[in-house]
Amino acid sequence: MFVEHIEKVIAQYPHDANVGGVPSIHRRIQGYLNVQFGRLGRVPAFLEVFNNEAIWAHMYTLYRCGHRQELLKYALEMEDIITDSDPGFVAHLKAFFDQSPAIRSEIPVTASSLEDPYKAALYMAVGRGTVPKKAAAEVVHTTEDYLWSSLVLIRDAATIAAATGHPRSTLAALQALMLKYGAAHFDPSGTNPLLYLRVLLLCGLFEHAVDYLLQVDRFQVEAVHMAVLLAHHGLLRVPGAEPASSFSSFLVAADNGSDCTLAGLDFASMISHYARALPEAATDDAVNYLLLLTLPGAGPGAREQQALCEQALVRLLYERREYAHYLGDIQADGTRRRGYLERFLPLAGITSSEQFAQTIVRRLADRSRDEGRLADTVLLYNLGERYNTVLNVLSKQLGELLHLRGCSSGPGLSVDAAPAGDSLDLNDVEGVARAVVEHYRQREHIARVLEERSVATCNTLLLLLAFLGCHRRAAYEEALEAIERTQLLPLDGDVSLAAQHAERVRSVDESITRNFALILLATMDTLSRLYAGLKESPFVDAIKHANMQHLRRKARTLMVFAGMVQFRMPSDTYAKLNRMD
Repeated sequence: MFVEHIEKVIAQYPHDANVGGVPSIHRRIQGYLNVQFGRLGRVPAFLEVFNNEAIWAHMYTLYRCGHRQELLKYALEMEDIITDSDPGFVAHLKAFFDQSPAIRSEIPVTASSLEDPYKAALYMAVGRGTVPKKAAAEVVHTTEDYLWSSLVLIRDAATIAAATGHPRSTLAALQALMLKYGAAHFDPSGTNPLLYLRVLLLCGLFEHAVDYLLQVDRFQVEAVHMAVLLAHHGLLRVPGAEPASSFSSFLVAADNGSDCTLAGLDFASMISHYARALPEAATDDAVNYLLLLTLPGAGPGAREQQALCEQALVRLLYERREYAHYLGDIQADGTRRRGYLERFLPLAGITSSEQFAQTIVRRLADRSRDEGRLADTVLLYNLGERYNTVLNVLSKQLGELLHLRGCSSGPGLSVDAAPAGDSLDLNDVEGVARAVVEHYRQREHIARVLEERSVATCNTLLLLLAFLGCHRRAAYEEALEAIERTQLLPLDGDVSLAAQHAERVRSVDESITRNFALILLATMDTLSRLYAGLKESPFVDAIKHANMQHLRRKARTLMVFAGMVQFRMPSDTYAKLNRMD
């Protein structure tokens, strides 16, 4: 930074600098000092000068630019002159750069020997005796000068301590001091927030730097990307802590709570907040930001980072509901189209299609099922190849639909039960279920893995809904045919078979058994209506009489069967059956 500053000053005042065409580092430093002491008038009260050259100012500026070897070479060339001021300086400088254990020596440093502030500043930086800070005050013009002076003492703390016998300067002490000063000290007017940011970064307070920049409205985007870069290089302290409560601060206190310099940054919450704040049109970008949660420096452990990434992706995708784009889709010919997210699975730590289905797709499907998103549930379980789960979900919802339609069938057939939840739009369930069953039936690779019980339950519920639909529109003959196709009830008129049916229905799915009172009542009502229709017919013949007797046998068998069923049904069910019988 200081080298760039020198070049800028020389370029601004080329005549005063007078460095020539292709200047060496020494010519550039001399030109810079010419501008400082001439045009800018920054001349200390006293300078040690030889042949119009401020020797100590030149050496300090070389060191300030990081040119250690050039400084040592210059000191050796000027040793005869320097010896007049400090006979042991060149030897000390060489031992200091070599980090020699024999560097320490007793050096009388007096106020008169440090009248040149550049000499005092250089002495302080290389551990040449005990130098009061005020002796170098004229040299430290800027915040950057102060930080450099402090940081070199920390960098060479061991060597300086060996040379002077003083306690080591520590980074923790400097960090605590900068935090104590705060942003207001460096930018009291609030017009240059980046100065304090630079201070925090140069002191290694990366977490505080990001958090500070987040609090400046116009730099929040830059703060997020700075955090990404720091995490990429493993420079962020990211504790496994509860998420921060707001976007204004994502600092997490250290475990002991006492050392503010050891605070961590809640990287996961910050990135998640930023990604979810992006508009829906930028969901692709939001997904890519969430994938950054697995950066090597983004968390305390790889598995925990991966889990955070998976949770954040599931949450975002559930909110945006663009499953076909991000997770893929099943084409009309049965082939699967890969989704956008699948291109980046290694970044999320996902290494296989099965892991992707388990950690992302099925979790989305489970949540959609729990929240009542039927179409999403079917799509997602299909993508996860959980075909039996699709049928089970549909069966549960068909059972809900059957229950609701039964409750609205009128007083004669209503069943006393708690109303079912309306989390799903049940009007679409029947059509979706028929389409799914037909789709599965036509695809051999799916039909092969379907469980017979799941298929039978779904088909039975569809038949029961068809039966109830016929009953509601008074198509009683069609209703009787539909209920007979289910083979749930003994409707062949043979009382001896009632026990077999009662034993068989014990194993049917709960979505059917919870509606059994409705099924029995609707079936008995169907028989009763058909019987009444025959009875009221003006025709009297053997066929009519035989049909009426057959219906009576069906009703009697149904009554016997109802007495054998062990399901818990409303107490008035048997009374209603008896009355219709």
